[in-house]
Amino acid sequence: MGDVVTSVTVTGLGVSDLVREVCRVLERAGVRASAVQPQRASELEGEVLVVVGDDRDVLRFLHSGPLPEASLLIVGLEPTRSFLTSVELEDLAEAAAHLVEGNFRVEQVPLLRCTVDEGDSFVAVNEGAVFPKRTATLMGYMLFLDGEPVWGDRADGVLVSTPIGSSAYALSAGGVLIHHDAQVFQVVPINSVDLTRRPLVVSAGSEVRVSEIEAEGGVELVVDGLIRRPVGSEVVFTRSERPLRLIRFPGRPAIAGKMERKVLLAEENLPLPPSARLVRKVLEYRGTMTFEELLAETGLPERTLRYCLSVLVARGVVRRTNDPDDFRRKLYQLRR
Repeated sequence: MGDVVTSVTVTGLGVSDLVREVCRVLERAGVRASAVQPQRASELEGEVLVVVGDDRDVLRFLHSGPLPEASLLIVGLEPTRSFLTSVELEDLAEAAAHLVEGNFRVEQVPLLRCTVDEGDSFVAVNEGAVFPKRTATLMGYMLFLDGEPVWGDRADGVLVSTPIGSSAYALSAGGVLIHHDAQVFQVVPINSVDLTRRPLVVSAGSEVRVSEIEAEGGVELVVDGLIRRPVGSEVVFTRSERPLRLIRFPGRPAIAGKMERKVLLAEENLPLPPSARLVRKVLEYRGTMTFEELLAETGLPERTLRYCLSVLVARGVVRRTNDPDDFRRKLYQLRR
């Protein structure tokens, strides 16, 4: 059980009206709520920080600066498969009552530190992925676990995900679904030329090193789909010093329900190639996108992306339309 909460700070990206509505719901339950403009996450004060928005907004906020020490109550705007969300907007009144009664727990989620060539490092909430910069290019690399070689591979890329990230790109790329309380990470090769290369679950205390990287045109690290940095020869993945502290309510989010929805999604996608499942996941997160935006977001080779889109359109998973502002350009979106 948590301590009784009587005051919170509320923020959100691009949802100011909803932030005010969240404040009103919390105030009616007896929680003093102060709305603030989006800013660097680490500069917001208070023991409990309420973040309003969809997954993309929340990730942008968390990457706006060092992680806050506050416990986060993440209010989703609609039913979601995300493990980040603490409560959906429509259920906030009930959750607010739990806050004032101290009827909640704080889950400490392990995050991933991604260090490029012993230089810049970034904290990933979902995953850190290494992809070739140039389309239609395979990447060669060696995988080391705590200094011991595990495998050499040639693939479209490789990613390391957190437990929460196991339901994001990792699942779409063929990874396993990990309970968000598990203290583990997983390594997922993306479209390996070697069929024996399978997702590898490792202790969160391990050091995962992707080394001896080579690809025509170079490679880059992509963190949570938001941060891109060029890579010289290696990326080291370790557990971040500070976890993400997420408020969880009794039965909310229903982990069994979320896992069931994720499994159903995986079953729907089972006949699809891993790269096509990745494209589907990106469209699920981002909404309508152009080919060029998908190319930049997924990091897939151009030929692979074209093939994936043709498969998704043919199977009725994705709708392709003309851009009303430029009929020469195509737009892609999930069929609902």
